[in-house]
Amino acid sequence: MTELPPSHQPLLAAYEAALDISAELDVDLVLQRVVDLARTVVPSHYAALGVCDAHGVIQQFITSGIDAETRAAIGPLPQGKGLLGVLIHDGEPLIVPDIAAHPRSVGFPPNHPPMRSMLGVPITLGERTLGDLYLTEPASGPYTQRDLEIVQILAAHAARAIERAQLYSAVEQGQRLAESQRDQLQVLLDSLPSGILIFSVPDAMLAMSNQTARDFIWGGRHSPHDVPLASLPYILLTLEGNPLSVENYPSRRAMRGETVRNAQLIMERIDGTRFPIFVQAQPLRDPTGQITQAIVVFQDITRLREAEQLKDDFLSLLSHEFRTPLTAINGGARLLAGAGDAIDAETRGELLHDIVTESKRLEQMLSNMLSVAAIMAGRLTPLAEPVLIEPIIRRVSSEVAAIAPNHRFVIQVQPGLPAAEGDADLLTQVMRNLYENAVKYAPQGGTVLTTAEADGDQVCVQVHDNGIGIAPEAVPDLFQRFRRAGANPTIRGMGLGLYLSRMLMEAQGGTISASSAGPGKGATFTIGLPVIREAVEEGT
Repeated sequence: MTELPPSHQPLLAAYEAALDISAELDVDLVLQRVVDLARTVVPSHYAALGVCDAHGVIQQFITSGIDAETRAAIGPLPQGKGLLGVLIHDGEPLIVPDIAAHPRSVGFPPNHPPMRSMLGVPITLGERTLGDLYLTEPASGPYTQRDLEIVQILAAHAARAIERAQLYSAVEQGQRLAESQRDQLQVLLDSLPSGILIFSVPDAMLAMSNQTARDFIWGGRHSPHDVPLASLPYILLTLEGNPLSVENYPSRRAMRGETVRNAQLIMERIDGTRFPIFVQAQPLRDPTGQITQAIVVFQDITRLREAEQLKDDFLSLLSHEFRTPLTAINGGARLLAGAGDAIDAETRGELLHDIVTESKRLEQMLSNMLSVAAIMAGRLTPLAEPVLIEPIIRRVSSEVAAIAPNHRFVIQVQPGLPAAEGDADLLTQVMRNLYENAVKYAPQGGTVLTTAEADGDQVCVQVHDNGIGIAPEAVPDLFQRFRRAGANPTIRGMGLGLYLSRMLMEAQGGTISASSAGPGKGATFTIGLPVIREAVEEGT
């Protein structure tokens, strides 16, 4: 089983705590469990939860970390003023390093334990404020924004758990009210990002599901709510792809009284598609302790698995592709340093040329990697300014031609070519990638032809080579990460150049495409940028 990254562990603890909360039906037990779990998820000396009425007046106050004697000595319930009023009335979360120094603080009553720092969040349900949940005196280090996010997750689930417990206790007040509250619960469940299934015991019928679960299972199509477990329109498999026996399904295990934590499985929908899920399951008990239902909560972790695979693929490629230039640079430098005087001038020149070439190759790979990282992190902000195409393609082709003496670069630019709207630096990087790609995949030399012309409201640049060409089935995936134009193992590359070029063109509002008549018949790459607005208006 693949373990989640350490940064996900606190959030995981919050979801586990929320699952524990959902197992309780008694309101008082739910509230006490919320406070105790909050102090566990974000280690703190004290925790408290206030439940208020519609006017924001605290009606119930539950604490954790304070013994009964100290609690009694403090006196009456707080009135929801000061910092608690900020949480309840303003609905704003707080991280307060020094309570006494905060302008909204009203101090503490006599006999109250000394408290310096505080983290608090309102407990809300829709537009309603149910109360507040806060922690004081962290066990290690000051409270952080990450701690706040975790407590907010717990408070959100706690609000729904409180509502759920209230719904169950209200069943005794009448069937009509119970049905209304059940509808409210369904709306709340449907708003959650995790799939939720609730099974009844002992008939193993699906008693309730939320919209997220139905979308996961049915792919967005309508699905019935009451379906026997054995007839559920999905199959569970292990990560290795082996079918899981029905008795080992998390729902069945929960019905037997087990709690399932952090299980990673594969779900197969009714249409045969599969996706990885992260599953929690737990029995739901009535006040006598009898298991009446089982709740299953699952999340689609496709993105997480893809990120892990991408990381593994990237590191593998990185170690392979960097080794070759580093070996050449290191070997040449060692040879020159150790036996420089004994090496003839021609050989020294070749060694130095190899070192410079491989250094530039290494620099280009690093530049591509950094650009990809910047784009994926949202740190790249392209310019939108007039760009003259011809000077860029002439300059870049000249630079690439200097290291590719076997290739002839020909440039044909339409007279009076209008300026394009884009980012000159990004376009330069794209053209360098395209030229280096053309040279790489035409190892025997030949002509690299560049044409540039206006086509309606776009400036189109095409780079033609007479290299190894591209198989028709490979063209659609050519601009994906780690995909390469050809399958020749002797041609080096990380498969990032074309992917990066697509990202750079799209970032500045442009396009890029590829075509080829087939293997051995060369390839053509076309990029397009919008003509500057002034030129378009003059043309009309």
